[in-house]
Amino acid sequence: MKKHSIFISLLTMSFQSYGQDSSINKIKTWLTEKNFSIRKTFDGSKNENKPAGMLFWIDHQSKNDFFNVDLAIKISEFELLKNKHSSLIFYPKVEWHKSTDSTDLKNKIDGGINFEFIPFGLKSPNLKPGLVNEGLVIAPWFQGTSSFKQNLLDKVFETKLTLQTSFASNYSWLPGWQMRDGNLNFRFRYYPYFGAEYNRLPNLITKGVSEEFYCYFIRLFAELWIVPRTLQLNIDGTYRQIINNKSSIKTWLPIINPSLYFYPGKQETIGIGYEYKNGYDTDAKFQLVQLSKLTFNIKI
Repeated sequence: MKKHSIFISLLTMSFQSYGQDSSINKIKTWLTEKNFSIRKTFDGSKNENKPAGMLFWIDHQSKNDFFNVDLAIKISEFELLKNKHSSLIFYPKVEWHKSTDSTDLKNKIDGGINFEFIPFGLKSPNLKPGLVNEGLVIAPWFQGTSSFKQNLLDKVFETKLTLQTSFASNYSWLPGWQMRDGNLNFRFRYYPYFGAEYNRLPNLITKGVSEEFYCYFIRLFAELWIVPRTLQLNIDGTYRQIINNKSSIKTWLPIINPSLYFYPGKQETIGIGYEYKNGYDTDAKFQLVQLSKLTFNIKI
């Protein structure tokens, strides 16, 4: 009860400070203009709104409650190719993932460079008659992510490389389309992903031995604003299949991670959230987890 009281008190003070101090808004505007972003992680499109969080976990399988931090920072953007129909963007990232869970203690610093390649332009559904409407109704785009993690507890380095593709469109109900209401408030979008990844994990099965394996995966991310700029629902589900499994790791690895966030004052930066995770978690050494968490969130 004491932990929950401290958490709620900190959250309340943060909301009050945010509403009273316009300097926070100035900092947010400056960071946005410089293409900096703060999220939970950058494993999909840079447009995915997954806020960073500090949280208190409630474990349904045991009495092992613990404290956790998930923080990722996108450091600017470098656009190497930009024309009427295509673009290529690189952006460095730094992430910190820490858990005091006694069954999965971790403290990892993650650095890497991601890229997003959009090879085709998109047609506009609202273009005036007579104007040239170049591009495609729905087009693929590609993303590569690199994660080089220093495990501060085991003093080893972990590697994860991912290449995936998704789709974008300006037409209703197609992937990437941004649904807006009559007041032009953003309400809904989704991205399906298809990709492959490489993992190198020391001490996964046997201490002193590194496991290397490849996976293919299918992922769906959906974002719904139930109340514009106030109540956000995210659905994030992934199915992984290990291709070259030479260890005792389970071959098929599904996981679902829905989350609900509340942002008071229609400000979309500081909020409180509830997240649920059920499946084989890559952050927990591919172990089966079923966890709930109450989060203090920030998103820029």
